[in-house]
Amino acid sequence: MAKGRVIIGITGASGLQYGVRAAEVLSGLGFDVHTVVSDWAKKTAAAEGYPAFASGLKKYSKKVYDEDALGADISSSSFDVYGMIIIPCSIKTMAEVASGIASNLISRSALNMLRSRKRLVVVVREAPLGMIELENALRITRAGGIILPASPAFYSHPKSVEDMIDFVVGKALDAMSISHNMYPRWPSAKK
Repeated sequence: MAKGRVIIGITGASGLQYGVRAAEVLSGLGFDVHTVVSDWAKKTAAAEGYPAFASGLKKYSKKVYDEDALGADISSSSFDVYGMIIIPCSIKTMAEVASGIASNLISRSALNMLRSRKRLVVVVREAPLGMIELENALRITRAGGIILPASPAFYSHPKSVEDMIDFVVGKALDAMSISHNMYPRWPSAKK
């Protein structure tokens, strides 16, 4: 039996590897993963040369949805779900959620999390952030969401890009209160 359902939203921001890895880890931990992919995420996968993007998501997700599937079961606030991670999250998606605009399945599902007081972690992958983006992040935080910039740390002494991806995904799982062993914790980090 699954531990519960988690929705992953993957937007067109660079860093699609974060979303695929999150689906892989959550699936491995026993969660039913429902993944929503934006049209721009598909374009970004092609532009960045990530051919395993779609197959990876299908492998680790119970179901993969297109962003325009607004009639999907996960678009309803009655869908029983533990929470949602938007990883990576574009500035456009963050602005829609902050403004209450449910133009696609990712923003609609995120708004359901906020109105139902369920966990929403928004892994923003953009730099720099201007005043408008910071105000949108603040609005989501005030509504109950968690803003988590995709900022890998180096106290864990990463040896590869995969280690840095695991750090960011691990921090997102921490924000969801999901136990894992994806990176060394601060006291156990060795020099």
